[in-house]
Amino acid sequence: MRSSRQPRVVVILLVLLIATVQVATAAPLPEEIRLPITEHTLRNGMRLLIVERRESPTFSAYLRFQVGSANEIPGQTGLAHLLEHMMFKGTRLFGTLDPKRELPLLEQIDARSMALQAEKAKARLPGGRVNATTVAALEKEIAGLEAEAKTFIVRNELWEIYRRNGGVRLNASTSREGTQYFVSLPNTRLELWALLESDRMRNPVFREFYTERGVVEEERRQRVDTSPRGQLMEAALATAFVALPYRHPVLGWPSELENLTRPQAVEFFRTYYAPNNALAVLVGDLDPAEVIRTVERHFGGIPAQPLPPAPLLEEPPQPGERRIRVEFPAEPQLLMLYRIPPLGHPDMYTLSVLGSLLGDGRSSRLHKRLVEEQRLVTGVAAGPWFLRRAGLFLIQATPRAPHTLDEVEAAIQEEIRRAQTEPPTPRELMKVRNQIEVGAIRGLASNAGLASRLGEAWAQTGDWRFAFEERKKIQAVTAEEVVAVARRYLLPRQLTAAWLVRGTAPPSAPPARRPGTPLQPWETN
Repeated sequence: MRSSRQPRVVVILLVLLIATVQVATAAPLPEEIRLPITEHTLRNGMRLLIVERRESPTFSAYLRFQVGSANEIPGQTGLAHLLEHMMFKGTRLFGTLDPKRELPLLEQIDARSMALQAEKAKARLPGGRVNATTVAALEKEIAGLEAEAKTFIVRNELWEIYRRNGGVRLNASTSREGTQYFVSLPNTRLELWALLESDRMRNPVFREFYTERGVVEEERRQRVDTSPRGQLMEAALATAFVALPYRHPVLGWPSELENLTRPQAVEFFRTYYAPNNALAVLVGDLDPAEVIRTVERHFGGIPAQPLPPAPLLEEPPQPGERRIRVEFPAEPQLLMLYRIPPLGHPDMYTLSVLGSLLGDGRSSRLHKRLVEEQRLVTGVAAGPWFLRRAGLFLIQATPRAPHTLDEVEAAIQEEIRRAQTEPPTPRELMKVRNQIEVGAIRGLASNAGLASRLGEAWAQTGDWRFAFEERKKIQAVTAEEVVAVARRYLLPRQLTAAWLVRGTAPPSAPPARRPGTPLQPWETN
């Protein structure tokens, strides 16, 4: 048997295809590139993948923790995304002038903030009354403590360290099933990456927590509360899922987000941000042996943690068509969601082809009919969304005035019926294959893209090879199989239809950003 500390080296023959999509019968031209890939597991359970690409003296790093909004408990939605923000706030090593003097102040802010929330919560109880004097006193005390704590902060020090050392594309993201951290650096800065990221895993300090919580609340207002598309998607997912926690918004429900506390974030971090719940993919001009030594030295001493068992939840069969209307002062929009199997199901490749056939680009059936021929909509798109325990096939459309949502949905349903009876022609199938091929190749062209693609595949399926094998599976899909999955899944009883209709009352305007909370360098909103 192979030791878990013994790296495994695999040479992958990556075929980069220059697809000629204008002429459906044109054969792709292969250019073969060999990529040595080394896989290694630390004793604490952290997984590491190293891909050697010698084109430039740089590397890209993808660090993922297997935790997202689906891991949150009721009452704490939004915590995974807020924690992503907090991981940029520094540690005991960086981001502070004196961590020993700073920590007691943070604990006092916690205590006063939780007391303030408890006092304000009285207003939500029957007959409850808030003591305005107590609220004012607590707010004044918190402001004083926060002002004192800020005297120890070195703002954005992580960002500045990376920037001064040639770091680019420093960013992070949170999804329903994972939290990812990205950066690209010169290959001489491998030790720096390992030092900073292992320190974030070992010793984070969630300073400015309540201020940053306000930043995330504003992010939610911008992306959901004042966004017609955000409103529609959030309501649709909460309707499509009734048991699985995929119904949790990544940005959290407002009343829960505004009451999150730093102790909750610390507990969430201790539960999920463990090396045995993490994987790292490094792609670039690297020596695998040196990478393994460096990662072992910095991450190897972080102890593994017992992880919560996966909840034994299962989405019940949908008993029939579901419909919702979302009122919002904006132009109407349509969102149709069909239940499909989760990631890893044999039909997923055919469903991907079906999505491209119906709604990927200007040559898709829905675009040709609804946009070009009938001019019913200004835009339309379709495709599958696969998660580990469920999947949805989404169709989105925006009617062109004066056409109605009824007309648009009827036309889409007619095109679905066509997909269930009329197989794609050889020309259509070739175009779809080329589109998917080109999209996959673009995602693998850069170090950062390849690291993300491999990391996502590894995290979601348990095997990074999925990133290479998916293309072959899709190329093997037949026209008859496309018709079969359309008949199997795009059925009325498996549909959640969400309409955004023009409302009368405007949404509340988002408040100005709180003083002292500038947009952070890694934020894209």
